[in-house]
This record gives sequence, structure tokens and C-alpha cells, in this order.
Amino acid sequence: MKFWIKIEAFLNTIIEQILSALGRAISKITPNKIKKTIGSGQDQFIKTRDNAKKSIGHQGAKAITSAVIVKDKTLKTANKIQNKSVEIIIKAKEVDYRRVEYGKLLLSALLIFSPIILKLKTWLINLSPKFILGSTFALTAVTLSSITIYKESQKISEKASDSSMREPASQVENATEVSKRKGYYKLDEKRFSINHVIMPVYIGNSTNLKTLSIDLTFISSNKYIKSYFENNRHLIKDKLNTTIEPLIPEFPLEIEGKLIIKEKIKYELNQLIQDLGIKGEIKEVHINSILAG
Repeated sequence: MKFWIKIEAFLNTIIEQILSALGRAISKITPNKIKKTIGSGQDQFIKTRDNAKKSIGHQGAKAITSAVIVKDKTLKTANKIQNKSVEIIIKAKEVDYRRVEYGKLLLSALLIFSPIILKLKTWLINLSPKFILGSTFALTAVTLSSITIYKESQKISEKASDSSMREPASQVENATEVSKRKGYYKLDEKRFSINHVIMPVYIGNSTNLKTLSIDLTFISSNKYIKSYFENNRHLIKDKLNTTIEPLIPEFPLEIEGKLIIKEKIKYELNQLIQDLGIKGEIKEVHINSILAG
């Protein structure tokens, strides 16, 4: 191990000697002008560095001094303002307003504003009668037109408020009275259909049941009932299947029997609407077709 350390030290010594020899050789080969240029450049760099340090220090000292001076001036100004404010407050407290002569104050105010009053008086005196008459007519016309506009706007607002108090046009009967529209106005928005509604038929004393398949069309009082039941058709079918009793074979399916079925379906659906908490009702029920099965 010591042998390798000695070899490393020997090699380092040789490398140092070689580098020093190269340095001396380069120094001898280099012309004197280049040496002087390099030396002068180093000297110039040192001078520039020193001058920069001095300049920065000088400018910093100036900035600090000016900041201190500004701070002192600000403090002095603030102290002066504070002292004047205190003096004014003290003098105001010392004044006895009960002894103030308001007559003199009024006279002094008149003396101050008298030049303005005299100028205004002179301007009014120099106005021609035509100008005064024309100005009077113009002012009168503007006033009358403003009053007319105000009255018309009041009438329009009253009419608008009266029209806003009427009942919604979605109710067909009220809309007919107010707007003179026909009863079928926006009927498509309130009409919807449900097909294949099953109604059981009871036959004799046996337990056999047959069915009637009915296609129905409903007209509601508003479009919200239509929108709700179009997305929940099963509620109508469930309601009719659970509340309508089976029909006997002798039940007439002509005009009289259809009327009874429609009234029953209308009653049950209005009960369903009431149970669901929906505003409105089923106005009409129409049977499109009846198919026995």
C-alpha cells in the first residue's frame, strides 16, 4: 500500500515540474507587448471594479440621505397640520355662538356675493322683450308636454297592471271571454292519448274473465298535465285497472254505455291528479276504439 502512495507522490511531482516548465516556456515565448496588454487589462479591470464599488456606495449614501430628509420634512408637515387643527378646534370651542352677531355675518355675505348679484341683475335688464317672451313660451311648452307625457305613461302603466291581473289564457273558458279566442286555442298542447287500456269483463257466475282494450284521448286543463302523464302512462293504466269493476256482458257499449265509461274514467283520473298534487283537471275523455278480447 505504501509503495503505491510513493508512486502517486512521485507522479504528482513530475506533473508539477512539467507544468512549471511549460509555464516558463510560454512566458519566454510570449512577446512583451502582449504581456503589457494583459497586465494593463488586469489593472484596468481592478480600477473599474474599485470605481464601481465607490460609485455604488456613494449613490446608496445619497439615497439614504435623501430618504431621511424627505421623512423629516413629512414629519414636520404632519406636525404643523396637527398643531393647526388643534388650534382651530380650541378656538372653535372657545367661541360663544350665542354672542355672534348674525347681522354682521349676513352683511359680510352680501358684500361677498354682491358682484355676482349685480352681474345677474345687469344681464336680466339687458335682455330683450322678445327673448323673454320666447323663453316664457318655450318653458311653458316644455312644462305642458312633460305633464302630457307623464299622464300618458300613467295611463299605459294602469292598463298594463289591469291586463296582468286577468286569469291565465291556459284556461279555455276564461281565455275565450278575455281574448275572444276559440275554445280549441292551443288544444294540441293539452291533448294526449293512451292506447290499449285493459278493462275486465265478468261473464256469468264463472270465474272466467274476458277483457276490453280501449284507446283513449284526454283533454286536460293545462299542458303540464299532458307533459306529466305522457312520461307516466303506467299511472293511468294502474289507476283504471285497480278502481274500475269488471263489466257484465249485458253492459251496453253504445252511446249510453260509452258515456258511463268516460265519466267513470274522468272521475278516477281527476282523483289521481288530486292525489299527486298536480294543479288542473281532465276536462274531456274520448273513446277512440273498443276492442273485445
